[in-house]
Amino acid sequence: MSRGWRIAAASLLLIACRRTPVQTFRRAPVVLISVDTLRSDHLPAYGYRGVKTPNIDALRRDSILFQRAYSHCPMTLPSHVSILTGLLPTEHGVRNNIGYRFDGGKFRTLAGVLRSNGYRTGAAVSSYVLRSETGVSQGFDTYDDSIPVAAAGAVSEHQRSGYETLKFTLPWIEHNAQQPLFFFFHIYEPHAPYNPSYDGEIAKSDDIVGRLLSRLKSLGIYDRAVIVFLSDHGEGLWEHGEDQHGILLYREALQVPLIIKLPHSARHGSVIERPVPLVDLFPTILQLVGIEKSARSLLADASPKSIYSETLYPRIHLGWSELRSLIDERSHYIDGPRPELYDLRSDPGEVRDLVAAERRTAAAMRQQLQAFPSTIAALQNVDPEEAAKLAALGYIGTPKNRGGPLPNPRDEISHLADIKAAFHLADERR
Repeated sequence: MSRGWRIAAASLLLIACRRTPVQTFRRAPVVLISVDTLRSDHLPAYGYRGVKTPNIDALRRDSILFQRAYSHCPMTLPSHVSILTGLLPTEHGVRNNIGYRFDGGKFRTLAGVLRSNGYRTGAAVSSYVLRSETGVSQGFDTYDDSIPVAAAGAVSEHQRSGYETLKFTLPWIEHNAQQPLFFFFHIYEPHAPYNPSYDGEIAKSDDIVGRLLSRLKSLGIYDRAVIVFLSDHGEGLWEHGEDQHGILLYREALQVPLIIKLPHSARHGSVIERPVPLVDLFPTILQLVGIEKSARSLLADASPKSIYSETLYPRIHLGWSELRSLIDERSHYIDGPRPELYDLRSDPGEVRDLVAAERRTAAAMRQQLQAFPSTIAALQNVDPEEAAKLAALGYIGTPKNRGGPLPNPRDEISHLADIKAAFHLADERR
């Protein structure tokens, strides 16, 4: 072997030796905390200074922080199904908060796999959107969704405070503290309507999460547990004309916090900067607790891969075009009636569209996107009461299947405030 080849081989060996092996913690408790609608860039852990979150900050110090984690759909139900199955919406079939139900008989779920391996599985959710009738409860021994609902009415009738959700959570965890457990804890702060503000609701969610973590510590669970803190999607906050979420696919709606605390705070304080998809949390947890090995583990040294996201909300609810997107290490390509391309490194606010200036990049990402199915299954029958309850939570519009050329949501978003006002007047029969 030549000297050059010997040097190259030695370099490759050194690189391989430096790779961090994925640790396993057999039968470790697993607690999954989902704070609905939380943007990563509104947390101090990600550099934000507009709110104080001492409890989330303390968890972050014990954990691994993922700098760039992305959701696959800016909608509560599809995103949580992806988190709990490790599948994209195009694979598990739940494409919207309404009109699709998860068929748990066809797919594995995180709760189901853990239960079949000796775990007690429980969940408590804070929104009607995640009610058990959607199929999202598949695999859980106990799934608490006891949220007071009515055929119509105030938002408070279709969600509950995270403090109320905590009242069910803590006794369940205490009862099962001495055996392997998996608990999914979902709170709806900071989902609109904000009280008192978006950041004010983040502070409230921090207090709720802090109370849960404190109880885990007092029960002796915290130190030996895998604890995952994340959100299902972000929030528009008018950055591209959308006040909430579901219609557009910009970074503010897709980039979410992701923090993973390992048992005994292994690898605490470390940061993973590459872009990662939420679907890879499923295999990551199964590998961490010693059930299955996977090349998809978020903790394995791996090259970044393109991350797929979609929203059918504008098509289903408003008669506008659906949108699909791909995010890689540098670029974000949004496919619709007028494609867009952004450089997330130099332009994280996505204000400079590069689709004309970087045609090769746009064409390559458009071709990659073709690998993901573009067909859309017909909506299932939608109960009028179900539609009314979701409308009360801000998901406006009448679900319909539409075809033909459809308007670009970015071009129509300026009319959103008037559209919402019109729907509210219609609800009041005015």
